[in-house]
Amino acid sequence: VAALEVLAGAPAEMTAAGYGDLLGKVTAGADWLVADALGIEPVDPKVWDLVQGPLREAIGRPEDLAAGDRGALERLVEGLVMSGLAMQAHASSRPASGAEHQFSHLWEMEGLGHDRRPPLSHGFKVGVGSVAVAALYQRLLERDLGALDTEALGRAWPSAEEVQETVRAAHTTPGLDQAAVTETMAKHVDADALGRRLGLLAERWPALRDRLGGQLIPPRRLRELLAAAGCPTRPSELGLTASAFRATYVRARMIRRRYTVLDLATEAGVLGELVDELFAPGGFWADEP
Repeated sequence: VAALEVLAGAPAEMTAAGYGDLLGKVTAGADWLVADALGIEPVDPKVWDLVQGPLREAIGRPEDLAAGDRGALERLVEGLVMSGLAMQAHASSRPASGAEHQFSHLWEMEGLGHDRRPPLSHGFKVGVGSVAVAALYQRLLERDLGALDTEALGRAWPSAEEVQETVRAAHTTPGLDQAAVTETMAKHVDADALGRRLGLLAERWPALRDRLGGQLIPPRRLRELLAAAGCPTRPSELGLTASAFRATYVRARMIRRRYTVLDLATEAGVLGELVDELFAPGGFWADEP
Protein backbone atom coordinates (compact mmCIF):
# COMPACT_ATOMS: atom_id res chain seq x y z
CA VAL A 1 0.00 0.00 0.00
CA ALA A 2 2.82 2.41 0.89
CA ALA A 3 4.56 1.68 -2.40
CA LEU A 4 1.35 2.35 -4.29
CA GLU A 5 1.01 5.67 -2.49
CA VAL A 6 4.46 6.64 -3.71
CA LEU A 7 3.66 5.57 -7.27
CA ALA A 8 0.39 7.49 -7.19
CA GLY A 9 2.39 10.64 -6.49
CA ALA A 10 4.79 10.13 -9.37
CA PRO A 11 4.79 12.58 -12.30
CA ALA A 12 2.08 11.75 -14.83
CA GLU A 13 4.71 11.33 -17.54
CA MET A 14 6.31 8.45 -15.62
CA THR A 15 2.98 6.67 -15.23
CA ALA A 16 2.28 7.15 -18.93
CA ALA A 17 5.71 5.71 -19.77
CA GLY A 18 4.89 2.61 -17.73
CA TYR A 19 1.69 2.25 -19.71
CA GLY A 20 3.57 2.50 -23.00
CA ASP A 21 5.94 -0.25 -21.96
CA LEU A 22 3.09 -2.50 -20.83
CA LEU A 23 1.22 -2.00 -24.10
CA GLY A 24 4.24 -3.47 -25.86
CA LYS A 25 3.40 -6.88 -24.41
CA VAL A 26 0.62 -7.16 -27.02
CA THR A 27 3.01 -7.25 -29.98
CA ALA A 28 5.66 -9.08 -27.96
CA GLY A 29 3.13 -11.87 -27.44
CA ALA A 30 2.42 -11.99 -31.17
CA ASP A 31 6.13 -12.35 -31.91
CA TRP A 32 6.38 -15.24 -29.45
CA LEU A 33 3.47 -16.96 -31.19
CA VAL A 34 5.34 -16.66 -34.49
CA ALA A 35 8.53 -18.12 -33.02
CA ASP A 36 6.52 -20.92 -31.43
CA ALA A 37 4.71 -21.83 -34.65
CA LEU A 38 7.99 -22.08 -36.56
CA GLY A 39 9.65 -24.27 -33.93
CA ILE A 40 12.17 -21.59 -32.96
CA GLU A 41 11.16 -20.78 -29.39
CA PRO A 42 8.21 -22.65 -27.82
CA VAL A 43 5.66 -20.76 -25.77
CA ASP A 44 5.67 -21.70 -22.08
CA PRO A 45 1.95 -21.61 -21.18
CA LYS A 46 2.49 -20.79 -17.51
CA VAL A 47 4.85 -17.93 -18.29
CA TRP A 48 2.58 -16.74 -21.09
CA ASP A 49 -0.32 -16.48 -18.67
CA LEU A 50 1.71 -14.40 -16.23
CA VAL A 51 1.99 -11.65 -18.82
CA GLN A 52 -1.00 -12.07 -21.08
CA GLY A 53 -3.49 -13.05 -18.35
CA PRO A 54 -3.81 -9.61 -16.70
CA LEU A 55 -2.75 -7.63 -19.77
CA ARG A 56 -6.06 -6.70 -21.39
CA GLU A 57 -7.54 -5.46 -18.14
CA ALA A 58 -4.35 -3.59 -17.26
CA ILE A 59 -4.29 -1.65 -20.54
CA GLY A 60 -8.05 -1.25 -20.88
CA ARG A 61 -8.61 2.03 -19.00
CA PRO A 62 -5.89 4.49 -20.01
CA GLU A 63 -8.12 7.52 -19.56
CA ASP A 64 -8.76 6.51 -15.94
CA LEU A 65 -5.03 6.01 -15.44
CA ALA A 66 -4.33 9.50 -16.77
CA ALA A 67 -7.01 10.88 -14.44
CA GLY A 68 -5.27 9.33 -11.42
CA ASP A 69 -7.72 6.48 -10.78
CA ARG A 70 -6.27 4.19 -8.10
CA GLY A 71 -7.75 1.00 -9.55
CA ALA A 72 -6.28 1.72 -12.99
CA LEU A 73 -2.88 2.34 -11.40
CA GLU A 74 -3.08 -0.91 -9.45
CA ARG A 75 -3.75 -2.83 -12.64
CA LEU A 76 -0.84 -1.13 -14.42
CA VAL A 77 1.53 -1.97 -11.59
CA GLU A 78 0.26 -5.55 -11.49
CA GLY A 79 0.82 -5.93 -15.21
CA LEU A 80 4.36 -4.61 -15.04
CA VAL A 81 5.24 -6.70 -11.99
CA MET A 82 3.85 -9.87 -13.55
CA SER A 83 5.87 -9.16 -16.69
CA GLY A 84 8.99 -8.92 -14.58
CA LEU A 85 8.20 -12.18 -12.80
CA ALA A 86 7.55 -13.86 -16.15
CA MET A 87 10.95 -12.81 -17.46
CA GLN A 88 12.57 -14.08 -14.30
CA ALA A 89 10.73 -17.40 -14.49
CA HIS A 90 11.66 -17.83 -18.17
CA ALA A 91 15.24 -16.60 -17.63
CA SER A 92 14.70 -14.45 -20.70
CA SER A 93 12.91 -11.25 -21.70
CA ARG A 94 11.06 -13.13 -24.48
CA PRO A 95 7.68 -13.10 -22.63
CA ALA A 96 7.65 -9.30 -22.55
CA SER A 97 9.86 -8.08 -25.37
CA GLY A 98 9.60 -8.38 -29.14
CA ALA A 99 10.15 -6.23 -32.21
CA GLU A 100 8.61 -3.18 -30.51
CA HIS A 101 11.45 -3.26 -27.99
CA GLN A 102 14.00 -3.67 -30.76
CA PHE A 103 12.70 -0.41 -32.21
CA SER A 104 13.12 1.24 -28.82
CA HIS A 105 16.53 -0.30 -28.12
CA LEU A 106 17.91 0.84 -31.47
CA TRP A 107 16.75 4.40 -30.84
CA GLU A 108 18.18 4.29 -27.32
CA MET A 109 21.57 2.98 -28.48
CA GLU A 110 21.74 5.87 -30.94
CA GLY A 111 20.86 8.44 -28.29
CA LEU A 112 17.36 9.44 -29.36
CA GLY A 113 15.94 11.87 -26.81
CA HIS A 114 18.94 11.75 -24.49
CA ASP A 115 19.26 15.53 -24.78
CA ARG A 116 15.74 16.16 -23.49
CA ARG A 117 15.06 17.12 -19.90
CA PRO A 118 13.89 14.73 -18.68
CA PRO A 119 15.32 12.31 -21.25
CA LEU A 120 12.83 10.62 -23.55
CA SER A 121 11.57 7.55 -21.71
CA HIS A 122 11.94 3.94 -22.74
CA GLY A 123 8.20 3.42 -22.38
CA PHE A 124 7.35 6.20 -24.80
CA LYS A 125 9.64 4.67 -27.42
CA VAL A 126 8.16 1.21 -26.84
CA GLY A 127 4.67 2.62 -27.28
CA VAL A 128 5.43 4.08 -30.70
CA GLY A 129 7.33 0.91 -31.58
CA SER A 130 4.23 -1.10 -30.69
CA VAL A 131 2.10 0.93 -33.08
CA ALA A 132 4.74 0.46 -35.78
CA VAL A 133 4.88 -3.31 -35.31
CA ALA A 134 1.10 -3.66 -35.12
CA ALA A 135 0.80 -1.73 -38.39
CA LEU A 136 3.28 -4.14 -39.99
CA TYR A 137 1.35 -7.14 -38.69
CA GLN A 138 -1.87 -5.68 -40.05
CA ARG A 139 -0.43 -5.61 -43.55
CA LEU A 140 1.23 -9.01 -43.14
CA LEU A 141 -1.99 -10.73 -42.11
CA GLU A 142 -3.55 -9.66 -45.39
CA ARG A 143 -0.99 -11.83 -47.23
CA ASP A 144 -1.27 -15.54 -47.92
CA LEU A 145 2.07 -16.73 -46.61
CA GLY A 146 1.01 -20.28 -47.36
CA ALA A 147 1.40 -19.60 -51.08
CA LEU A 148 4.96 -18.29 -51.18
CA ASP A 149 7.33 -19.33 -53.98
CA THR A 150 9.82 -21.00 -51.69
CA GLU A 151 12.18 -22.00 -54.49
CA ALA A 152 12.50 -18.42 -55.74
CA LEU A 153 12.98 -17.15 -52.19
CA GLY A 154 15.72 -19.72 -51.64
CA ARG A 155 17.54 -18.67 -54.82
CA ALA A 156 17.38 -15.01 -53.78
CA TRP A 157 18.40 -15.64 -50.19
CA PRO A 158 21.69 -13.86 -49.36
CA SER A 159 24.85 -15.66 -48.28
CA ALA A 160 26.36 -15.11 -44.86
CA GLU A 161 28.95 -12.77 -46.37
CA GLU A 162 26.27 -10.72 -48.10
CA VAL A 163 24.27 -10.46 -44.90
CA GLN A 164 27.26 -9.18 -42.97
CA GLU A 165 27.92 -6.51 -45.60
CA THR A 166 24.29 -5.40 -45.46
CA VAL A 167 24.34 -5.15 -41.67
CA ARG A 168 27.56 -3.14 -41.62
CA ALA A 169 26.11 -0.75 -44.20
CA ALA A 170 23.01 -0.26 -42.04
CA HIS A 171 24.88 0.23 -38.75
CA THR A 172 27.89 2.51 -38.85
CA THR A 173 28.08 3.46 -35.16
CA PRO A 174 31.36 2.11 -33.74
CA GLY A 175 30.66 -0.91 -31.55
CA LEU A 176 27.08 -1.23 -32.68
CA ASP A 177 28.16 -2.33 -36.15
CA GLN A 178 29.97 -5.47 -34.98
CA ALA A 179 27.36 -6.22 -32.32
CA ALA A 180 24.66 -6.08 -34.99
CA VAL A 181 26.64 -8.47 -37.20
CA THR A 182 27.02 -10.91 -34.30
CA GLU A 183 23.34 -10.79 -33.40
CA THR A 184 22.15 -11.09 -36.99
CA MET A 185 24.42 -14.01 -37.82
CA ALA A 186 23.24 -15.85 -34.70
CA LYS A 187 19.82 -16.25 -36.32
CA HIS A 188 20.78 -16.35 -39.99
CA VAL A 189 19.95 -19.63 -41.74
CA ASP A 190 21.18 -20.94 -45.06
CA ALA A 191 18.94 -21.40 -48.09
CA ASP A 192 18.16 -25.04 -47.31
CA ALA A 193 17.07 -24.26 -43.75
CA LEU A 194 15.07 -21.32 -45.05
CA GLY A 195 13.21 -23.63 -47.43
CA ARG A 196 12.31 -25.99 -44.59
CA ARG A 197 11.13 -23.11 -42.43
CA LEU A 198 8.99 -21.65 -45.21
CA GLY A 199 7.48 -25.07 -45.80
CA LEU A 200 6.51 -25.22 -42.14
CA LEU A 201 5.12 -21.69 -42.40
CA ALA A 202 2.94 -22.69 -45.35
CA GLU A 203 1.55 -25.61 -43.38
CA ARG A 204 0.86 -23.62 -40.23
CA TRP A 205 -0.03 -20.20 -41.63
CA PRO A 206 -3.85 -20.48 -41.46
CA ALA A 207 -3.81 -21.42 -37.79
CA LEU A 208 -1.05 -18.94 -36.98
CA ARG A 209 -2.87 -16.12 -38.74
CA ASP A 210 -5.95 -16.83 -36.62
CA ARG A 211 -3.92 -16.85 -33.41
CA LEU A 212 -2.23 -13.59 -34.33
CA GLY A 213 -5.56 -12.02 -35.17
CA GLY A 214 -6.79 -12.88 -31.69
CA GLN A 215 -3.66 -11.59 -29.99
CA LEU A 216 -3.10 -8.29 -31.78
CA ILE A 217 -4.83 -4.94 -31.35
CA PRO A 218 -5.20 -2.80 -34.51
CA PRO A 219 -2.60 -0.02 -34.71
CA ARG A 220 -5.15 2.78 -34.76
CA ARG A 221 -6.64 1.44 -31.54
CA LEU A 222 -3.18 1.22 -29.97
CA ARG A 223 -2.65 4.84 -30.92
CA GLU A 224 -5.94 5.79 -29.25
CA LEU A 225 -4.98 3.93 -26.08
CA LEU A 226 -1.57 5.57 -25.93
CA ALA A 227 -3.01 9.02 -26.49
CA ALA A 228 -5.57 8.50 -23.72
CA ALA A 229 -2.76 7.55 -21.34
CA GLY A 230 -0.78 10.67 -22.23
CA CYS A 231 1.84 8.96 -24.40
CA PRO A 232 3.30 10.01 -27.75
CA THR A 233 1.77 8.10 -30.66
CA ARG A 234 3.89 9.20 -33.63
CA PRO A 235 7.61 8.97 -34.44
CA SER A 236 7.72 12.71 -35.10
CA GLU A 237 6.80 13.27 -31.44
CA LEU A 238 9.93 11.34 -30.50
CA GLY A 239 12.07 13.51 -32.76
CA LEU A 240 12.40 11.02 -35.61
CA THR A 241 12.27 11.99 -39.25
CA ALA A 242 10.07 9.87 -41.49
CA SER A 243 13.12 8.47 -43.29
CA ALA A 244 14.88 7.48 -40.07
CA PHE A 245 11.71 5.90 -38.75
CA ARG A 246 11.14 4.00 -41.98
CA ALA A 247 14.69 2.65 -41.88
CA THR A 248 14.05 1.33 -38.37
CA TYR A 249 11.84 -1.43 -39.82
CA VAL A 250 14.95 -2.89 -41.45
CA ARG A 251 17.66 -1.88 -39.00
CA ALA A 252 15.92 -2.94 -35.76
CA ARG A 253 15.84 -6.57 -36.88
CA MET A 254 19.64 -6.63 -36.93
CA ILE A 255 20.39 -5.69 -33.33
CA ARG A 256 19.08 -8.83 -31.66
CA ARG A 257 19.02 -12.53 -32.40
CA ARG A 258 15.42 -12.80 -31.18
CA TYR A 259 13.03 -13.99 -33.91
CA THR A 260 10.17 -11.56 -34.52
CA VAL A 261 7.76 -10.47 -37.23
CA LEU A 262 10.65 -8.54 -38.76
CA ASP A 263 12.44 -11.83 -39.39
CA LEU A 264 9.30 -13.55 -40.62
CA ALA A 265 8.62 -10.80 -43.14
CA THR A 266 12.26 -10.76 -44.25
CA GLU A 267 12.41 -14.52 -44.77
CA ALA A 268 9.09 -14.45 -46.61
CA GLY A 269 10.52 -11.80 -48.93
CA VAL A 270 7.83 -9.23 -48.15
CA LEU A 271 9.32 -6.81 -45.60
CA GLY A 272 10.23 -4.18 -48.16
CA GLU A 273 6.83 -4.39 -49.83
CA LEU A 274 5.00 -4.11 -46.53
CA VAL A 275 6.99 -1.08 -45.43
CA ASP A 276 6.38 0.56 -48.80
CA GLU A 277 2.65 0.01 -48.29
CA LEU A 278 2.75 1.59 -44.84
CA PHE A 279 4.31 4.79 -46.19
CA ALA A 280 2.49 4.93 -49.54
CA PRO A 281 -0.48 7.28 -50.06
CA GLY A 282 -3.31 5.90 -47.97
CA GLY A 283 -0.91 3.79 -45.88
CA PHE A 284 -0.78 3.92 -42.10
CA TRP A 285 2.22 6.24 -41.98
CA ALA A 286 1.38 8.23 -45.12
CA ASP A 287 0.74 11.42 -43.15
CA GLU A 288 3.87 11.20 -41.02
CA PRO A 289 5.81 14.46 -41.56
